[in-house]
Amino acid sequence: MSELMQPASGDRPAQEIFHVVSSAALPWGDGGGEGFLAKELLNAEDGRQAYIIKVEPGAYAGSHSHDRMEHLLVLEGDFYDQNQSYGKGDFVVREPKANHIAGSRNGALIFLMFT
Repeated sequence: MSELMQPASGDRPAQEIFHVVSSAALPWGDGGGEGFLAKELLNAEDGRQAYIIKVEPGAYAGSHSHDRMEHLLVLEGDFYDQNQSYGKGDFVVREPKANHIAGSRNGALIFLMFT
C-alpha cells in the first residue's frame, strides 16, 4: 500500500457515514464578486469550506486575500491571477492572507477549498 491507500483502521465501523452533496441539484449563489457564482459543498465546524465556482467570461476580482489556505483546481476553462494563467487540470495553493487577483477571459469552472 502507498500513502494514498493505507491499511484499514481497526477502530472504525464497517459501515461509515460520508458527507455527500449532489452538486448538480444545488442552485448557483453569490460567489463573492460580479461574475463569480458558487455552490457550497462543505462548511465544516473546523473552518474547512469547499465550493464549485463558476467564473463568467470576463469576470475579474481585484486584489484580495483569504484568512485560510486556499486550494484551487481548474476543472474547465481558463483562470488567471497576477502571476499567470491556468487551464484545465492546474492546481494552485495559496498561503493564508496571500494577496491575489482573480479572473477569467473565457469562463471557468473551479473547485475551491479553504483549510
